[in-house]
Amino acid sequence: MEKYVLVIDEGTTGTRALIFNQKLQIVAQCYEEFTQYTPGEDKVEHDAMEIYEKSVAMCQKAIGEAMISPEEIACIGITNQRATCLVWDKQTGESLYNAIVWQDTRTAALCQELNAGEWGEKARKTTGWTLAPVYSSMMLNWYINNVPLIKEKIEAGEALFGTIDTWLIWKLTGGKKHAISYSNASVMGSLDLRTGQWYEEFLTFLGIDTKIFPEIITDSGDYGVVLKDILGAEIPITGVIADQHAALFAQGCRTAGTGKITNGTGSFLDINVGTECVVSDQGLNTVIAWKIGDVMTYALEGYESVTGSAVQWLRDGLEVIAESCETESLARSVEDSNGVYFVPALAGLSAPYHDPFARGTIFGITRGTKKAHLVRATLEGIAFRLKDIMDVVANEAGIKMKSIRIDGGASKNNLLAQMMADMMDVQVDRPFSVEATSLGAAEMAGLYVGLWKEADFDAALTIEASFIPEIDADKRNKAYDGWKEAIKRSMNWNY
Repeated sequence: MEKYVLVIDEGTTGTRALIFNQKLQIVAQCYEEFTQYTPGEDKVEHDAMEIYEKSVAMCQKAIGEAMISPEEIACIGITNQRATCLVWDKQTGESLYNAIVWQDTRTAALCQELNAGEWGEKARKTTGWTLAPVYSSMMLNWYINNVPLIKEKIEAGEALFGTIDTWLIWKLTGGKKHAISYSNASVMGSLDLRTGQWYEEFLTFLGIDTKIFPEIITDSGDYGVVLKDILGAEIPITGVIADQHAALFAQGCRTAGTGKITNGTGSFLDINVGTECVVSDQGLNTVIAWKIGDVMTYALEGYESVTGSAVQWLRDGLEVIAESCETESLARSVEDSNGVYFVPALAGLSAPYHDPFARGTIFGITRGTKKAHLVRATLEGIAFRLKDIMDVVANEAGIKMKSIRIDGGASKNNLLAQMMADMMDVQVDRPFSVEATSLGAAEMAGLYVGLWKEADFDAALTIEASFIPEIDADKRNKAYDGWKEAIKRSMNWNY
């Protein structure tokens, strides 16, 4: 009997469940968006129970569409939106407040204050991340100081803390497993990257007791068993890996010096740097890519939190498009952006600027500016931000990358892929399936139960299209000079 792997791919805007067969092919997938709560300009929240319930519903639906029985599923892999976190009651299983999303910037002022003191460099050198609102530890500090019920429950020993993967594991196993993977733990701003232990000195300074933190487990490992009444069978969870790390693994970037870009809600450029923990001095983050067995693999990462979600803003906020897929044809309807620059700093700027006070800005508008120019400028803004990050990677690593692989929903846009090649001056390779994040989670889970060996993954992704630079250096530099001026003017806007 053929065995299958079920993957829960928990994104920032929705949840997806996929069924992979033993040939690593997707035989069914179901997706549903969940609610985005923005109670303030600096706040982004999710309803954790809504996420759990929709995750279960999508899993049940995918199993039905694949026309298989739950008993045929060998294991489950989970990949998720990383630093988003919550606190819940360990007796009732209820969230004590909405989950705070990784895009949230409510702790920006405190982060700036800490960065100006001894903890700025100390935390960065230990956690691998510039101290910023994306730290789950800063979100937890906010919970403790602003939600009396959470402080009360923690002090009474009745609360647990974790990221969305931890929450799903705990719920699916009926509260039997409170765990997190090394990859997810490494993006919480709470982990000592070199020891692989919680950074107790910093957490104590923030007034946090690590007793509420989850157990850290290898990314391919034992995360307990899903209760039978949830999916119809007791299915082991054997792979849990952060979304960007999963894509890096699935894209074949399993050796030092290889890299990928994932274009989803945000865009993430990750470079495998091997088994040595290298902390960037030029604005990049260091993460644990994954831990398999006793081997810890590290990566350097630069990201912009708002790229694909800038397109979503065009659709839902500005309402100039009805569907995200319209952007390519609209942008192609004009020769260029007519001098318009759109800095998509809707939630501040990430690497290499790390400015939570920057705000989305549009420059160069004239009476001749049309909707198509703004749409094209939005796509160009994504490409420019990736060039920002790629240039730092080149300086940090001392190499000029010649090619890079892309995945994620926005990577289906051929014009955006070409813009990336033009701006970064690299060959951009896109696989047939852009669901690399889900594939990485499936591979991690299947490894643990012996469905596959790592060598089996080399043929799992084949290149569907390659994009090579089509503009010369002068045109690239002129466009980028304008971009740098736009960036400069958008920074510290909300300070």
